[in-house]
Amino acid sequence: MGIIIVKLLIDFEWSDSMSKSETLDYDVLIKEDEFEIRKYLDFFIVEYENENDPDIMNGFGSLFKYISSDNKENEKISMTTPVIQEVTKEKKKMAFVVPGKFGENIPEPNNKNLKVKKFDEGLFGAIQYSGFSNKSKELKMKKKLEDWILEKGYISQSNYMLAFYNAPFVPPMLRRNEIWVRIIKA
Repeated sequence: MGIIIVKLLIDFEWSDSMSKSETLDYDVLIKEDEFEIRKYLDFFIVEYENENDPDIMNGFGSLFKYISSDNKENEKISMTTPVIQEVTKEKKKMAFVVPGKFGENIPEPNNKNLKVKKFDEGLFGAIQYSGFSNKSKELKMKKKLEDWILEKGYISQSNYMLAFYNAPFVPPMLRRNEIWVRIIKA
């Protein structure tokens, strides 16, 4: 009985905190189990990229300072979900999605490692999974997604991206993680 009550409280707190964050919108074109083909419209991100920090150890902190008012306008910016990581063989990048209310008038970062970028509209293959993400799980999910999009008649057109939706304190079984890749019809 105690476990059920704790789970209900966690669910309530989690959904309450998530309702305070703007989440990136998309249309689902195909859904099968944990897989989706999605269409995203243009949106803006603030991206952390630093050649001296290839593992993005300072990425989240830099982005958090930016939304906490470390920008040219000294404006606080609402947290959004997901936080996106792009992984290449050489390095990683991390980005926050800019809240829609800013349109194209996005506060300029003070930090030289942060850049405002437009994320162009397009089709994306996605796979969703729970728990804590790690390199082994990410490689397994990437392979499953790669096989599925090929089976559906699509090919990848970008690096794979990790998308994280939860605060660090959310229990593993309630976490939402995704891997995305830009796709086109083969």
